[in-house]
Formats: sequence, C-alpha cells, structure tokens
Amino acid sequence: MIRMRTILLAAPLLLVACGGEPEQAAGGGAVQPMAVQVHVLKAEAMDNAITTTGTLMANEEVDLVSELAGRVTAIGFQEGGNVSAGQVLVRINDDELQAQLRKAEANLKLATDDEGRKKQLLAVSGISQEQYDATQATLAGLQADADDLKARIAKSTIRAPFSGKVGLRSVSEGGFVSNNAIIAKLQQIDPIKIDFAVPERYGRSMQAGNMIHFTLEGDTARYSGEVYAVEPSVETATRTVRVRARSKNKDGRLIPGSFAKVDVRLQEVNDALVVPAEALIPDIQGQKVLLMKGGKAVSARVQLGTRTANSVQLTSGVQAGDSVIVTGLLALREGAAVRALQTTAPTKAVTTDSTAR
Repeated sequence: MIRMRTILLAAPLLLVACGGEPEQAAGGGAVQPMAVQVHVLKAEAMDNAITTTGTLMANEEVDLVSELAGRVTAIGFQEGGNVSAGQVLVRINDDELQAQLRKAEANLKLATDDEGRKKQLLAVSGISQEQYDATQATLAGLQADADDLKARIAKSTIRAPFSGKVGLRSVSEGGFVSNNAIIAKLQQIDPIKIDFAVPERYGRSMQAGNMIHFTLEGDTARYSGEVYAVEPSVETATRTVRVRARSKNKDGRLIPGSFAKVDVRLQEVNDALVVPAEALIPDIQGQKVLLMKGGKAVSARVQLGTRTANSVQLTSGVQAGDSVIVTGLLALREGAAVRALQTTAPTKAVTTDSTAR
C-alpha cells in the first residue's frame, strides 16, 4: 500500500517535467490546459543561401608553345604585359622553309603549264587520257607540297589567340627553342572565373543567373559574381556538384589560383511561412504540425519547401495567422487543451552549409 501511494504522488511531477501542466488536477478536478510555446505564422522573407569554398581561375588560359624547332628571331611582348588578340608574340627563323617554298612554287608553275598543254593535246586526241591523268596527279602533288610548306611557315609565327596578360617568358631572342617547348603563359583575367562546388542536395537549385558573393584571404573587400555553368552530374567521390561563376576584374585585383570563400544565394522567398524545425512531427505519411485552435491542439498535414539549418518553409496545410505549437509535442494529443505560454519571434533564415574543396 505504501508503494502504490508513492507512485501516484510521483505521476503529476512527471507530467510537469515533460513541459506542461497536468491535464487533470489531483483528486479529479477540472482539466487544466497545457502551457506551450507557439509560433504565429506570417509571411516573411526567407533567404536560402549556402557558404562554400572555391578557387579563382583565369577566364581563358593557354601555354604558348612553338610547333617548330628553331632560332627565335623576334619577341613581340613584354613579360607581365597585356597583348591583343592576333598580336605577334614570337617569330621563329623560317629562312629554310621560305627557300623550300620558292622551289615548290617554281615546280608548281611548270606543272601547271604542262597540265594546260596536255589538256589541249587531249582535246585533239594527241595524248591518251591516262597520260593526262598522270599530269593532273603530279600537279596536285606539287600543290599539296606548296600548301604544306605554307602551313609550316605560318607556324613559325606565334600569335596571341585572345587578348590577355602574358606571364614570364622562358626564351630569349636569338635562343633556340624546341618544338612543344613552353615559351610563356597567356591568361585572360577580366572577367575571372570562380570554381566551386555545392552539396548534392543543392545541385538542382543551382542554375545560370544565380548570384554569388565571395571574399579572399587578406582582402576585406566583398566581390560579386554570376553563375554561368553547372556540371550536369554529381561527383561520386565528394557527392558535390561543380559550379562556375564569372566576376568582373577590370583593376586586376583578382588573381587566378586564389582561395575564395563563396556565399551562394539559391533562392529568396518574400512571403514564406516559416516555422522552427523542432515544430515538425514526422510520421509514416510525411510531416505534420500541431496548431492551437480554440484552446485545443489540432494536427495539420503539411508540405515542406526550403529548409535551412534551423527553420523550414511550409508550403501547404497552414496559412498566415495560424499558431503552430513548438514545445510539449511528445505530451500532446489531438484535441488536448492548451494555452500559449510564449510566442516565438520569427527570424530570417539563412543556410550555413559549408563544403570544403
């Protein structure tokens, strides 16, 4: 009998510890509503953004190499200077090729004249068709030789494929350069690219036109850019999606290879209905919340939208003005009497997910 009384006395204390008042006072009194915190829904701005890391890259970048081996006769750029598209950067000695071309053109002229005469003879049956075809084949071969020499001569002049800035050169005028040897690096850094990755779950939200902001180590300035390309697949090793953006760099402060901390704004909703994440009640059918209506707890099936670290957007099942119960959810049941103990203030939510590169 003493043990039974101990249990009965402890039961009301257990209910209070669970976050609310007992539904029924000791001795069979009137039902007392449970005190709960509620969140009143109202349309508010909600930013869905993430923070990740990235690397700055030149918009265009090539290694200037010579396709021919030979002596450098002229260098047409200054180290670290700007060049224009089509500008002559390096000339390789082509005297030998020019001599071969003159010889090939002389032979080509003789073959062209011979083909003309043979054509006239063929018209009067002076030669056979086979003899004329052989003459045409010889002419075509000589023409191909001349074209090949012209192409090799063109390779002796290295021109800038696009406007940009040339780095440090590794050859000097008068020096010998072998074929495929790197002469210098040419980069176009205005605009500049930002290469970064986002977690797989955000891959579908990334699209051309998304705005980003980024900062650099040792630089207090905040830069902006715009996404222009998204990798269509997920990298299996990291479960991330690669993204590239561009940013203006007229003053040249942004240097390729620099480490960047990137803030990506995926979406901004101006009339979102947002609740704290702990207000959600998962079950086999999905998600629901408990609303306080007329002093009673009423369940509502909801659909979720954008999620952040601490909040979630509700897209259906509720409306502005509804009071969503935030605390005491484990002790409540449908139709239980409740009273508002405190109303939580809405906060503007921003995702803070981070992806290391």
